[in-house]
Amino acid sequence: MTVRSLTLVGVTSLALVLLAGCATPAAPDLKAEAPYCHRNNKGRVQLCTKGNAPSLERDAEAKRFEPSPDLLTVYVVRQAWGEAGHPLDVSLNGQRSFETVPESMLRLRLKPGEHKLEFQHDGRTYSTVVRGTAGQVVFAGIAGTDWAWGSSHRWSDEAPEKLKQRARSTRLVGDLLDA
Repeated sequence: MTVRSLTLVGVTSLALVLLAGCATPAAPDLKAEAPYCHRNNKGRVQLCTKGNAPSLERDAEAKRFEPSPDLLTVYVVRQAWGEAGHPLDVSLNGQRSFETVPESMLRLRLKPGEHKLEFQHDGRTYSTVVRGTAGQVVFAGIAGTDWAWGSSHRWSDEAPEKLKQRARSTRLVGDLLDA
């Protein structure tokens, strides 16, 4: 090899190394709040929340499932393998409404007692009541499937441990502290 060939190989190698550094994505900002986008099994974005989801830091903190000493903590989990991209708004006691998308969850820290959760799908209203005392953690799941010939959703009757396990693979999209 000549000096010219070695120089060309060296410059080309250096350029490739420098360009590889530019191709590395930046680490996500753990404190940033931004819309959450649900992706299908091929990684394509199907649906994003209209509002900002809590930060990744709060998402990780919520997934510790720690109770609030003076409040009832309710997790609403929406995670099912056959669900496609459409939002469901979950209302709390007929007042506040929280948007969910597939593979998402809500954390609601509420005054102890009884609370009504509702969502609507295909013209029907689905309701459930959650009850609990201060320091208690309760789970409510939304089960759903979407097929070419129709879709269905309902409140899940899965055990709390199963819903907790499902919640670990979701994204926190709503976090309420109602103290």
